[in-house]
Amino acid sequence: MEHAKLKPLMDDPDYYTKAFHVFANRSDKFEIQAKWEEKFLPGVVERLVELLPADSKVRMLGIGSGSGEMDSSMAAMFRARFKAVHNTVIEPTASQLDMYRKLIADGKERFAGIDFDLHQDTLDDYRRKLNETDVHPKYHFISAIHSVYYVDDLNDTIRYLHDCLEDGGMLLIVIISDTSGTWRFWKRFPRFQNKNQYMCTQDLRDVFTANAMPFTVVSQTSHLDITSCVDPESEEGNLIVDFLSQVCDLRGSVTQEVHRDVLDYLGSAECSERKDDGTVLFNNDWDAIIVQKGTSQS
Repeated sequence: MEHAKLKPLMDDPDYYTKAFHVFANRSDKFEIQAKWEEKFLPGVVERLVELLPADSKVRMLGIGSGSGEMDSSMAAMFRARFKAVHNTVIEPTASQLDMYRKLIADGKERFAGIDFDLHQDTLDDYRRKLNETDVHPKYHFISAIHSVYYVDDLNDTIRYLHDCLEDGGMLLIVIISDTSGTWRFWKRFPRFQNKNQYMCTQDLRDVFTANAMPFTVVSQTSHLDITSCVDPESEEGNLIVDFLSQVCDLRGSVTQEVHRDVLDYLGSAECSERKDDGTVLFNNDWDAIIVQKGTSQS
């Protein structure tokens, strides 16, 4: 298999969006994240409440915020406890930003008091633009939800984001668990890697530890229905495989033997659980890692 034949999913933003939303629907991504937010985020908000007056304007930065479901919900949580919120959003895909804008427009009452500042950019490009203008904004809260896979240098990025925090500010990163089927799949097929960096929770643990940044890890169980992937003719199944491999049209880009090897491994006990009714549930567990600047955490 030649690398030249593999087109990274991020090189086709529209196709990426299509594959992502099939993946999201089959994993109940937004529903799981909403329940996680309700359980975990109030504690994060309370930490800032202890530090800032109620009449403060909270400054947020969202990195790779996608269509905005989780990002905007977090902004609304902060707005409920503070006078105002300014939410800067960095997202490289135009179609995702269009969905984010529609979400904002449809929720004007819910988002009253929140300023959304949306930028179509990668984090690395956004950093370069800020450096050119010698502007160095600080934030009370920064989130990167399944987006650090796409940065040029993880250690440099973490140090930069930590520097962007106000004292007492918090950095939240959501990443694939090192015990998940996703991570096992990425390790089994490293040749699919191109522009993005295959990484997991352990990579972040190593970076935070090396930089003496205390952190807390909260794990979340998640499953992805990959039953349709068993059928190589299924459009939905092929889109899910493309999203997991981060390759556009993987089926048409590799040999039949490699494609069958991919499907077999995805459905194996290494990655998935088979139900009595034939449903195949892929282990898509993820972890949320939180760092608070200038504090010690247990």
